[in-house]
Amino acid sequence: MKAHFKHMMLLLAFFASATTLRAQQMPPIPVDKNVRIGQLENGLTYYIRANKRPENRANFYIVQRVGSILEEESQRGLAHFLEHMAFNGSKNFPAGDDGKNMISYLETIGVKFGANLNAYTSMDETVYNINDVPTTTAGAVDSCLLILHDWSNALLLREKEIDKERKVIHEEWRTRRDASQRMIDSIAPAIFKDSKYAHRMPIGLMSVVDHFEPQVLRDYYHKWYRPDLQGIIVVGDIDAEEVEQKVKTLFGSIPKPENPAERVYEQIPDNDEPIVAVATDKELSNSNVMIAFKRNIIPADRKTTMDYLVFRFATQMISRMLSDRLQEMLQQENPPFAFAMVMNSSFFGVHTKDALQLVGVSRPKEAEVTIATLLRETKRAHDFGFTEGEYERAKANYLSGMEKLYNEREKQKNGYYVQQYVQHFLKNEPISSIEDEYNTMSQMIVPNIPVAAINQIMQQIITDKNRVVVLMGNESEKATFPSIDRIREIIQEVDREKLEAYTDNTVQEPLLAQLPPKGSITNETTDAERGVTVWTLSNGAKVAVRETDFKQDEILMSGFAFGGTSVIGNEHLAEIKLINDIVPEGGLGNFSATDLKKALSGKHVGVSTNVDQYNQNVNGTSNVKDLETMMQLLYLRFTAIRKDETAYKSIVGRLKGILPMLTSNPDFVFGDSLTSTIYMNDPRVSIPTVEEIESCNYDNLLELYRARFANAADYTFTFVGNVSPAQLKPLVEQYVASLPGTTATAMYDKNRTPERKGIYNNHFMRKLETPKATTAIVYSGDMAYSPENIIRLSALSQLFQMEFTDKIREEKGGTYGVRVQSDAQKIPTEGFSLQFRFDTDPSRRTELVDAINDVTKRLQTEGPDAQMLQKVKEYMLKQHADNLKENGYALRNLQEYLIHGIDREKDYVKYVNDLSIASLQQFTDELLKQNNRIEVSMSSQE
Repeated sequence: MKAHFKHMMLLLAFFASATTLRAQQMPPIPVDKNVRIGQLENGLTYYIRANKRPENRANFYIVQRVGSILEEESQRGLAHFLEHMAFNGSKNFPAGDDGKNMISYLETIGVKFGANLNAYTSMDETVYNINDVPTTTAGAVDSCLLILHDWSNALLLREKEIDKERKVIHEEWRTRRDASQRMIDSIAPAIFKDSKYAHRMPIGLMSVVDHFEPQVLRDYYHKWYRPDLQGIIVVGDIDAEEVEQKVKTLFGSIPKPENPAERVYEQIPDNDEPIVAVATDKELSNSNVMIAFKRNIIPADRKTTMDYLVFRFATQMISRMLSDRLQEMLQQENPPFAFAMVMNSSFFGVHTKDALQLVGVSRPKEAEVTIATLLRETKRAHDFGFTEGEYERAKANYLSGMEKLYNEREKQKNGYYVQQYVQHFLKNEPISSIEDEYNTMSQMIVPNIPVAAINQIMQQIITDKNRVVVLMGNESEKATFPSIDRIREIIQEVDREKLEAYTDNTVQEPLLAQLPPKGSITNETTDAERGVTVWTLSNGAKVAVRETDFKQDEILMSGFAFGGTSVIGNEHLAEIKLINDIVPEGGLGNFSATDLKKALSGKHVGVSTNVDQYNQNVNGTSNVKDLETMMQLLYLRFTAIRKDETAYKSIVGRLKGILPMLTSNPDFVFGDSLTSTIYMNDPRVSIPTVEEIESCNYDNLLELYRARFANAADYTFTFVGNVSPAQLKPLVEQYVASLPGTTATAMYDKNRTPERKGIYNNHFMRKLETPKATTAIVYSGDMAYSPENIIRLSALSQLFQMEFTDKIREEKGGTYGVRVQSDAQKIPTEGFSLQFRFDTDPSRRTELVDAINDVTKRLQTEGPDAQMLQKVKEYMLKQHADNLKENGYALRNLQEYLIHGIDREKDYVKYVNDLSIASLQQFTDELLKQNNRIEVSMSSQE
């Protein structure tokens, strides 16, 4: 691969020979000076960076160059099992009767398990994280460093804890063992032929998980968890020099391994002939095609100079332009697939192979068409390259993203830098400063790489070698699938085709050919406490603007009006269900959906509309430069939706093929059953049937949409971000006050879709490929919609989550996790919902429901545990402080204040601090004693 890569770099240098990109002038990629990087004598690498976004927070990571690929056959699943055990006792956090519990301690400082404290295992790496740690809390930084130290080499791995965790991991296997996972297991021996990757999925074998001897896990841990394979990353509001010294002292004490086992990077062999795999499953809800053009990774030592940035940019352009071509084909009356995209990344996530990968979802009985089309369009791009117009648009979008990143370089959060350092440690990816990368790409590289060079790279990475074609689908489609031999024939047929070059068509005109007559602002008020200016417009609309400095290049917009589908009769049931899917397919004004995308190239902007059950809304985002474009799109969304019969037939055909197949997916079936139970089989909340899709009237649908957006007086528009009232005012007059509007008339029908009351059970059986019982318990009822109650409900939800994690997952090992969701409802009537959902072994379903009921009854009669409540309060206060610096949070709160008169920010801290065992016991009792409880379960047949 080194010779291959060198050839491509020389090729690019040739095309840039008259510019600054001469081969002999390609300098090294600079490393960001703001990150401290070092390696200790024992081999451990560290990255430390001070960053104040968010303030008083830091992230702590340990990255291991260790994954399931290092397991022997008798160890399959141990890498992932070890990740679980890292939370179950270590030298300094032994837990149980032996001392402090790691998870419990972190929760006392507002670091929540799952949300802030987590880990993952892949085939090539294992990564642990502690995020959003409050650095002003005494001892927090030192304790988190100590946790990283213990993860590194001081886990206890006690037999009792290992045996408990076997049950949890078995339940994780049960939850994750869906059709997609079974498909991956089925195709892995083919796509990873002659490689250990074929049999090293991280979850492993349950026969190993259930029966391995504890010493085997300890031996694996001491063999592979060692400093020369570990990277420590700390980013946040810290004293970087002080933390660096602590890292050197703490981690320097870990002994250097003697005669360590070699960390061998498993290779995936090249293939001269295409690898083809076909797999089916009864529960897969669509037919998926994946075509990959494999290539060896760029060697780590070749990622340190500018030529790597050139190559990386070229491959990004290729995947972006080819993906745009496939998206354009979706607008055809009979598109060759229901969905398609292109990625240029690692081959199925492994570290030793990259690939250009095309993914498509075929329509029923058309898998051959999808396969041939993806191959054909790749060949077309290979044979003829991309056009100047395509390349200019792709470059414009790339540079727009770079510019936004540069403008917000002082506002990047800790996670942005952490992920850079993770990839640098694992793959030696560049870690330039944002300024250096922006200057290099925007001034040196992008302007000097012609489309001819990109096209030559396309010819280099797409060859007749190293091709992989995978077809996965529902077993009911198997008879229509091409055989492996037939797919090989399709590949050969496409290889022999004589194609024509792609024709690039664009509409060269402004979004608005003529500006609308301006409206005016008839009244202005200011709220100094909130920093908000509110305008009443001549058309009756209201506009509120709040200028913030949370991000330098972000403006968010939202518009809200009551009504939604609740005011549309059941005679338009088909249109109600399809309105949000179909309207965007037509485009806006004189622009088809494809032409609109092309016209917006280089602009960081987007506006969408949605008709919900009780309201309709419009949402937008833009950078500062493209604010007027966002306002124009807003105007067009209200006044100029476009009818496109071809696009309509395309989306209808795709939906008719895809939606019926969803009933193959057990998760969909369960969700649909739960919804039907809650809403008493109301047809308005079910997915469209084929008959409804066919009965939909396009003209009626468009008119129903227009009616929802016909009267601007019904709307309240909210703008938050780096925009002042003075900057926004003329744009509001031009594009919002000019919208048609009279007198506000919008209201919703609160009786349109009533919910079930009382006690109700719906238990049903279904034949499942993986034995499993899925259960949901839903409580609902009346609740005054107030800031205090919203906070109480949120706290109660978190308390239930902690209780279930402790009692159901950890103590009983009965499930991978109980998911808890809550919702405070203002419309159509004030109320609440509280839902618990879990998967388990069918034989244990009743046992776990009883355990959940016991927890529920205890919180209703006794209130929460005091320590748990304090942990919840710590997390809520910490999260609220962080949220106050987010534009999205500010937008939602301001909109709710304007529409519902609810101020979620004003007394938030007071309400959280006022939470008590007594108040939450009383609150829980008030909710649950209404006796509205629904239980739905789906169990596999024996």
